[in-house]
Amino acid sequence: MALLWEVVGGADRGGILVRRDSVLSSVEEGRLATGATVKEVEWRDGRLCYELVSGTGPKTGWVTVSLRGKELLVKQQAQEHVSTSAGTSSEEGSLSPSKAQEKLTEDEKDAVEQYMEKFGENRSGGNPGYMRKAFPWAAGRPASTTPKEAIEALKARPNVRKSDLTEVDSEGEEVPLCTRCSLPVGEHAYEGKQGQGSCVHAECMAQVMVEDAQRTEDRRAFYEAEKKLKSRKEYEIGWRMESVPKNRHLAERLGGGQVPGLCCLVLDEASKTVKFAPTLEPAAAVNLEYLLLALKVRQTASREPLFSLDPVDPQNLEDSPQKKVYEPSWLAGTTVGDVMFQADYFLKELALGEYDMPVAGMMSVFDWSEMHPTDKAWAGREWFVVRKAEVRLAADKTLVPSVKMGVEAREQVITSKGLEDAPVTSATHPLKKFADAFTRNFDLIAERKSVVFHLRELAKASVMAKYLVDSKARLDPTWLTIADEIVKSTPAEAHSEIPQLWNMRGNTRVQLRNGRVIDMFTGGQRNIHAIYGGVQFGLDRFELAQRQAGMPLAQSGRPMFMPQRFQLGKGPEMPQGVDLNLDKFDLSRTDREREVLPACSGGPGSLETKVTLGKAFLESLQQGLPKLKEDHRELVQKIYRSPQCDRMEEGNSFIPPDPNMEYTQRLHSLVNDEKLLFDRRKMYFYDRGFKVGNAGAEFPRSWTSRFQIEKDGRAPASEVSNRSGLQKVDVDANFASTLLNDILPTAAPEFKEKTEDGAIFRIYQIGSLEVRTTQENFGKEQVGVVFSSRAPSWDLKSKKSEIREDEKLKVCKVFVEAAEGPGARVPCHFYMVFETAETKTVIVTEKLQDGTTTWAVNPSNLEDRNSLAKLLFTGNCQETTLKELKNLQASSSSTTAAGVSLGVRKQYAKAVFQRTTGLSFKGKWGGFVRRYGGANRSARNERAVTSRPTKWANHDRHDLLEGKNKLNKAKVSF
Repeated sequence: MALLWEVVGGADRGGILVRRDSVLSSVEEGRLATGATVKEVEWRDGRLCYELVSGTGPKTGWVTVSLRGKELLVKQQAQEHVSTSAGTSSEEGSLSPSKAQEKLTEDEKDAVEQYMEKFGENRSGGNPGYMRKAFPWAAGRPASTTPKEAIEALKARPNVRKSDLTEVDSEGEEVPLCTRCSLPVGEHAYEGKQGQGSCVHAECMAQVMVEDAQRTEDRRAFYEAEKKLKSRKEYEIGWRMESVPKNRHLAERLGGGQVPGLCCLVLDEASKTVKFAPTLEPAAAVNLEYLLLALKVRQTASREPLFSLDPVDPQNLEDSPQKKVYEPSWLAGTTVGDVMFQADYFLKELALGEYDMPVAGMMSVFDWSEMHPTDKAWAGREWFVVRKAEVRLAADKTLVPSVKMGVEAREQVITSKGLEDAPVTSATHPLKKFADAFTRNFDLIAERKSVVFHLRELAKASVMAKYLVDSKARLDPTWLTIADEIVKSTPAEAHSEIPQLWNMRGNTRVQLRNGRVIDMFTGGQRNIHAIYGGVQFGLDRFELAQRQAGMPLAQSGRPMFMPQRFQLGKGPEMPQGVDLNLDKFDLSRTDREREVLPACSGGPGSLETKVTLGKAFLESLQQGLPKLKEDHRELVQKIYRSPQCDRMEEGNSFIPPDPNMEYTQRLHSLVNDEKLLFDRRKMYFYDRGFKVGNAGAEFPRSWTSRFQIEKDGRAPASEVSNRSGLQKVDVDANFASTLLNDILPTAAPEFKEKTEDGAIFRIYQIGSLEVRTTQENFGKEQVGVVFSSRAPSWDLKSKKSEIREDEKLKVCKVFVEAAEGPGARVPCHFYMVFETAETKTVIVTEKLQDGTTTWAVNPSNLEDRNSLAKLLFTGNCQETTLKELKNLQASSSSTTAAGVSLGVRKQYAKAVFQRTTGLSFKGKWGGFVRRYGGANRSARNERAVTSRPTKWANHDRHDLLEGKNKLNKAKVSF
């Protein structure tokens, strides 16, 4: 079902910009005129692929829907007419363009008002328990004033020109500068993108390599996504809203009279017969086609519908396609068979990380396996289950089916009999973590994802079918006759076999050691899953490919671990995938112990016979739900206006949520968890410790880069942010308004990421200010915090340790870091790190701004400081003892009221380095330069990027000042 959009932006520019592809760097196709109407073809990351319906502009292309909180296109309520299931009139399709603009009728207004009045009421008689409210995790103190210097700082930062490749130091020597960070380059460097004569630090080159690898991975992912999309279209994989069967035609044939929307079953206890009636109660609603087919399966096979995916060639699981197996086989192609297959496949795609999670904070099995890596290979399965099933009786004898569903997981072990369930599956196992999260959020997921919602509707229909058979209700033979007609009129399934489901994520780790790039390991994890189970709603087989310890990271076209076909249960027909087995529930009678529900059905001429509740509800939702209480209105909007929600595209087939308190409180609790998570995310995002590329567990896993730099054995996860270099600036309302209205609209964010709930987090660099903002879905951008970016300050405190003054020094390293001070370019500060030969004691010494020199022994935060600095020079100490170094440090320390310049502080580092190593800085700047060839992508395999560790053929030494090669050029092979 395609949506219609109207262009509302770009009036002052002749329309909005249209590009050929979804990426912003693709070719411009022209402008789409304001007022034009387009039809949605595809949606991807806030970009819309359209077909022109009316107006002027390119007939097709990609456009941005919203920019900086301003809508460029808005949804029209009109939707395309869609095909319906067998026996359904075309009037039951989506809202036509003409009808979508109509206002609610009086009957529809009355129906919606009645529904909203009972929303959140305790109508079931149960004890709902305590409803947890939202409590803020942290409340920041409002800033009152903004210092004038904060505004001036917007233009205070000098603009460093990357073309300036050298500068003259205090001794008149030309020093090459890194073209990336503008700090001096030491004895080892790499040629910059400007070509010969330019250079960058090894640390900066590692960042370039990581960025290249990320771009290569993005291209690979894009090509894979295109290939999967093509495969999904070819094999008709993916839930289609038009496949939802309608009730009107079937209700008329079954004697239920006029049923424009929802339909229920009413019991006559005296005759033990049931009849169909219209209803406005979502809990009592039953899809008639689901019910008839489930009843046919129950009466002919004494079970629920069953579906599984099996390998065509069990002896060649890696390359074998999978065949769809239905029990009974006549379910192939029916609406029941389709919803089982699509729901089962969606669960596996979600587990593999193919989509954004439908609930904020959820993670895929892939994400959990990356957070908790293990050397142990494992296999497992996940499947849908029914945790509770019952049929209740309303005051007017309406039968009300009820189900509670979830997902279960079990690790598997290899035995002599094959793969069998493990006795215990760890609570921290990736499969178990994903299954628990899905179960906890099941009701919210069902309200947002149409395929899961209709799987639950099928479960309700199966519960009703089992009740009717077990209670020996007298059924009209017409029911089974119509069910036979549905099966006979169903066309043969177009694709009985589908490709295997797989996913892969690349990863790269660049190793730095002693100021040099040692190696770059590139690889990935590829998960190729043969999805054998399906719906018995059956039991699923699921396996996650894990990388063994010691196995190279290079990506491979072969799966590392493949699942084996196995059975659970005695029957050979028992599949693995979705288990909605109802045999454990006694459904032969209704639950009469609980309080009777209010009347649910409507008679001839009643409001139930005149209104399609789903249509009226969606119309009211578009109007803002004015009749609903504020807290309930916020709940409904949070559910259905989420970017992950697709149920609003169901049109007249839409079923509103059960308004009973027991159900709405569960939804309130789950949505409240999302709100609390958003508050925590803002708190962490506004903290100085937030690090781009390593955001942490509170944020989506995609925010943590799989392309990391490992420096001197320091794991990427332990990298630190520049906390000490950020000073918080108080922001008042006027300054925030100036930023939002005048400054930020003209600036491009350095960081921009979106969460599952559509919230956008941005970081801007405006001169020396760092501005962090957040924007909720359908909300306005808000300034959260402003930092003044300065050079970090370090308080290196010595640890208590005994050192011998006669112990000799082994090595001296000179580091450079950004500093505060005058100068047209980035000011810099030098410090030295010594290590003794015997006890490996570490000494740090430097000259401070006041003229004093420091002496720190084994300081605790030295690794953090080194990770943010650049290593310039390394030298072996010549018989220098700790006592001699201490005397040199003490003799150079003197307090000066006016302070000392950065040049004087640099002279101290040069003097100490020469005294202890016998070496001089002179002539060593940029002494050894290597060339980096860039990341290679194999054109022969679009799904994998196969790389080998970087190997330098030989060293390349350049005299950067004279531009002459003194050694052969280096070559990079991958």
